[in-house]
Amino acid sequence: MKRPYRHMPEYVFGNYKLRTILKSDATDMFDYGRDPEVTKYLNWGPFTSLNDAKLSYKEIFKPRLRNGLPLGYAIVDTVKNKMIGTIDFHSKIKSENSVEIGYCLHKDYWNQGIMSKSIQYVIQIGFEHLNYDIIRIKHLSGNVGSQKVIAKTKFKYKSSEPYLLEKVYGVLKDDMLIYELKREDYYGNQ
Repeated sequence: MKRPYRHMPEYVFGNYKLRTILKSDATDMFDYGRDPEVTKYLNWGPFTSLNDAKLSYKEIFKPRLRNGLPLGYAIVDTVKNKMIGTIDFHSKIKSENSVEIGYCLHKDYWNQGIMSKSIQYVIQIGFEHLNYDIIRIKHLSGNVGSQKVIAKTKFKYKSSEPYLLEKVYGVLKDDMLIYELKREDYYGNQ
């Protein structure tokens, strides 16, 4: 049985590369994952120890293979040979052959187009390599950075729902904005 999610393509763009996340990425993941500003709108973090990052590989990324999902991509600065973020398909709805993209990027690399380019490649992978029918992406309304990144893609706004999350520093209450891109729209707009 063919399992394309176990053999993911790599992409290089400028001084950056998308490659499968490795256990050895934990130190770099901790570097940006401990930043409260980076993790403010995420359902995890900030990390308080290197062990938190190691556990995320073991308990979050690695189990995805059992669920028919790729581990996820590390976004790597090839000049510094440093992992600076992640982008991945973190959940799947088998009944409609759909997935959701999640992402995170080191603050030093914000506003440089790196995440916009990474999302374009992950969309391509989702439809062309993994053959999904629908790809979704979400952001909280207060997360203007993510809103700007998503606006540069072909995703279409679908709906909004209330969101409540208890974080280390308090409760995060906001509206979750949901976008999707269907296979036919991806191929129809190329």
